[in-house]
Amino acid sequence: MKTIPKTLLDLLHADANSSAFVTLLDFDLGSRGHLRYARYSSDVTYDGDTYSAWPFAGELCTAGKGRKVATVTLTIEDADQVLRPYAIATGWFRACSLRLRIVCVDHLTVDDSWADVTYDIKHAAPQGQDITLKLGGRNPRKLRFPAERLFCDRCPYAAGFKADPRCGYSGDEDDCDGSLADCIARSNTANYGGFLGLDPDAAKLMIPAHLR
Repeated sequence: MKTIPKTLLDLLHADANSSAFVTLLDFDLGSRGHLRYARYSSDVTYDGDTYSAWPFAGELCTAGKGRKVATVTLTIEDADQVLRPYAIATGWFRACSLRLRIVCVDHLTVDDSWADVTYDIKHAAPQGQDITLKLGGRNPRKLRFPAERLFCDRCPYAAGFKADPRCGYSGDEDDCDGSLADCIARSNTANYGGFLGLDPDAAKLMIPAHLR
């Protein structure tokens, strides 16, 4: 489950909002490095990387229901041929991936995991001045880590502690070791994120249904 931070949720629900929400594109070209673009009028520095300003026009369409693998088609207008040289050099993004993120330029330190997804580029082709990318779920054989690990005696919210809204603790303590004992000491067991029914000597892996 992904949670939108309250700071951003308040902005999204505001009647008037002067803060810009910007789409970031991060093309992983393997040994050729990364291409990073911000759909904005100026460069955006985020998470230690600079995304070059490129206020492109584009359209994102999602398909796939039930047990079908979700696929996404992203069409980008590339009349200035910003992407095309790289597309040609990589065999139209063969074996490349694309990370899409949405950030608020006035709150770049806020957790963006609610709008952060990485796709494999399954196919790319020119359509006139446009470039159409067919994106799909990551190949599980290429995943370095599982999507989520579930433990009996370890709470995943401890990493963010008070900053993670799922933790819910608002007392005086400033750290937590993620144990049930710490949750009990803080009278916060209702929000404990561990899975007490699991084998305490093992971890369970959670992989999205479309990748199984």
